[in-house]
Amino acid sequence: MTEQLHSTFYNARNVKNSDPGIQTFSPPLLHEEQGYWNEKEEWLYHLDVSTFDSAYNDRLLREAFKEWNHEVQGIPSLKQAVFSLWNSNKLCVAKSGELFSPIKEAVFQVLEQVDTDIKLYPQQSVVSEYKHYRLYTIPLQTRLEGKQLGVLCVAVPEVREGILEVLEAAKLFYQSIFYRHFEHHFLSDLLHIHKTTEKENRRRSILFQIVQRMHDRMDVQTVLQEVFESVAFLFPAARLTLYMSQDGITEDPRIKPLYLQGQYNPVCAMAYTEERMISQPLGLEKYEFGIPFRGKQGTYGVFHIETPKEVIEDVDIQLIVMMADTAGTAYENAKMHQQSNTLIQELRMIDELTKKINQSLQLADIYEYAVQQLMRIFKAKACCILKLDREDQQFRVLNSTLPSLGQEKYSLSGISGEVYRTGEPVIIFDYEKHTGPSSVFMEITNSKSMMAVPLRINGQVEGAILVTHQNKQFFSYDNFRFMDMLGVHIGLAVTNATLHAEVKRLAIVDALTGLYVRHYVDRMIEERQSSDFCGSLIVIDLDDFKQVNDSYGHQIGDQVLTQVSAVIRENGGPDDLCARWGGEEMAIYLPQVSAQQALFIAENIRVQISRRTSPAITVSCGIGEWCWLDDQVSVESLFYRADMALYEAKNSGRNRVCIENKNRNR
Repeated sequence: MTEQLHSTFYNARNVKNSDPGIQTFSPPLLHEEQGYWNEKEEWLYHLDVSTFDSAYNDRLLREAFKEWNHEVQGIPSLKQAVFSLWNSNKLCVAKSGELFSPIKEAVFQVLEQVDTDIKLYPQQSVVSEYKHYRLYTIPLQTRLEGKQLGVLCVAVPEVREGILEVLEAAKLFYQSIFYRHFEHHFLSDLLHIHKTTEKENRRRSILFQIVQRMHDRMDVQTVLQEVFESVAFLFPAARLTLYMSQDGITEDPRIKPLYLQGQYNPVCAMAYTEERMISQPLGLEKYEFGIPFRGKQGTYGVFHIETPKEVIEDVDIQLIVMMADTAGTAYENAKMHQQSNTLIQELRMIDELTKKINQSLQLADIYEYAVQQLMRIFKAKACCILKLDREDQQFRVLNSTLPSLGQEKYSLSGISGEVYRTGEPVIIFDYEKHTGPSSVFMEITNSKSMMAVPLRINGQVEGAILVTHQNKQFFSYDNFRFMDMLGVHIGLAVTNATLHAEVKRLAIVDALTGLYVRHYVDRMIEERQSSDFCGSLIVIDLDDFKQVNDSYGHQIGDQVLTQVSAVIRENGGPDDLCARWGGEEMAIYLPQVSAQQALFIAENIRVQISRRTSPAITVSCGIGEWCWLDDQVSVESLFYRADMALYEAKNSGRNRVCIENKNRNR
């Protein structure tokens, strides 16, 4: 290349000179011989350096100088010459050999010239420390408008003939090299822009397809699956993990719970709390990114990405951020759709549960059905309904999937006690890490997850409803919310059944004494007479009760009636019917008991009443008996016999017991 350049320089022009080796340089001939320009490439010739390329000029000048300096080293006229290249800002961008002050002064003088014609400015010989130099400063211009690019300085140790023609050819050669580099960089930039645009268009196309697929999915898990598949397709070397709040935990190993305390990932915690992308080096060869997974209503988690440094670019991170934002919106839409379906399903379940439990006004049936439905709805492994016993302040099991629990009572010190005291529901994701009150129910069932809600009856917390499962993180916050709603409806059903039972009780029970009313006992006796073979009725009348009311008042009289009724209840068995027959008359029906057996019970009642009433009173008792062998079996005939016996007791002196029409004092 050096010999070819030397030959080109010295044969370019047919100009006579004392030195036959120096000829005039002709640029068009060089272009034609090298074939540098042709019609197809003519558009490149119309490109020139502009103000927009100022940032690249020094690099282009330096690259061209390096190649030019290497080529001209073989020219005899320029041997031992010192070359330097200066930009338009009077800064040296390249050199070969040591520089000295006259070079700078000459360069500054050229750069201050307004005339842009090609000129050579010879300077006086300058004596360096060892050698004498003649300095030439050669302005470099743009090829179209002739604007100044810089100055090429050549310092030669002695005056040589034909040096000007050589320098002019060297200048043109440098400019051709400069523009070749300029065109190369221009075409490289075009190619880079084309590739970048093509890559960006591909990314946009992929992102559009991803967005379309995400928004087509109305299932939460499908949206998340689409994110993982898209990242794996675009960045196979990247490792993606999604850290989500408790509400989004699934069995997918790529989705993990997000912890903000304890053993947590600092990048994910910061990205979640600050709601922005966080990145930092992960060792020497990797980077990790935390990208918030959020929608319009909130942040649901953080995408954590680990990737080699050379694999991912800033534009790729921007793409992942856009994809994460899109996924957050799609996830939110899918979640809202899922929540709508869940709400509809919940309303149907509530309606079904309410209808079922309200069909029966028996509390035992309500509790049993509620337990069955809670097990089915939440796929729980154990369920229990507890109610506080006011007498001993302990929980009693109303119904449970574990029959053995029904025989036990439990203190208020556990989780159920906390729910009872606070009236607030409780959810436990991992019982092993639970630092609050313990739970016998959790330990018996070997459970790790629990939901406990208060059981409210008549607006007051009366107990707790528990569901458990052996797996950790089994119940979600949606389950927890729904459980609380179901607890309210179960409480309402229990309240209705309780009120119905109370109304029914008030219809058959005397409000003052707590004994059954007469019409109820009449009906029950009639039913027993259809199946039993005998029975006895004791009618009890308070002696001279009017005097008590007149002497002490009706309030004291009511207290005496209450005291008498308490004695009667205590002496009655579980199947006996104790009643207020009317006014100051009481009665107790003894099924499958003969008159002689009833006599002992009546006598005991008579004795205790005289001792336990204040003011002390006495009673007279009449006993009537029926037997399946009687000619007539009816409530009326039985009462008539007992009433006649009572009449006999009254007429024979009171404070005694009589059987039918026979006078038997005890």
